[in-house]
Amino acid sequence: MDTKRLILYLAAIVILGPLILAPIAYRWLPHSNPPPIGTLNGPSINVTNAMGGANVNVVIPIPCAGKVSLAQGSATVNDSCFTGDTNIVICSDVTAANPVRCAPEKGSLAVAGHATDTIAYARVK
Repeated sequence: MDTKRLILYLAAIVILGPLILAPIAYRWLPHSNPPPIGTLNGPSINVTNAMGGANVNVVIPIPCAGKVSLAQGSATVNDSCFTGDTNIVICSDVTAANPVRCAPEKGSLAVAGHATDTIAYARVK
C-alpha cells in the first residue's frame, strides 16, 4: 500500500509541479521591451508566452484616396489602385451640396459633378 501511495505522490509532483511553478517562474524571468507601435510597415504587436516569443505584424494598407477638381463638370483620376468596376468608391463634393457620380474602371476613376467643384474620393475595396 505504501508503494502505491509513493507512486501517486511522485506522479502528482511530476505532473502538477511544472503547472504550478511555471507562472511563478515566468514572473522572475527577464523580458525584452516590446517594439515601438507604428513602424514603417504598420503597427507592431509583441506576443510572449511560456514557450517563447512571437512577433505579429499587422499591415494596414494605405487606401486609394484623394481630391480632384472638376473641369466643366468632369475629371478622370488615373491611378493603378483602381482595378475595375468591382471596386467600391466613395465620392463626396467638398465644395457644395451637389450630386457626384464616380465610376471606377481599370486604372482610372471617372468623376462627374457640377462645374469646377472639388471632389474627394476614396477606394474602399
